[in-house]
Amino acid sequence: MKILLFGSLSEKIAREVTGDIPLEGCSVAALRKMLVDRDPSCAPLARPSTRACVDQVIVPEDFVIRPGQEVAFVPPVSGG
Repeated sequence: MKILLFGSLSEKIAREVTGDIPLEGCSVAALRKMLVDRDPSCAPLARPSTRACVDQVIVPEDFVIRPGQEVAFVPPVSGG
């Protein structure tokens, strides 16, 4: 499974997180916890302002991820 990271997350952690991550029946909240527990450098993923996207749509924390879906995390964006 590959999880994409964008913006400052890709600079602080990596552009993608890969590995044996069991996603079937996993909620976004559980995935965040699993990633941080596995690698403390992923701590920014646990921030409430970091949004989760599945198949390019922002999803809530209780969203259940199915196999084959694209998962990405996006930091808050500011502009002027």
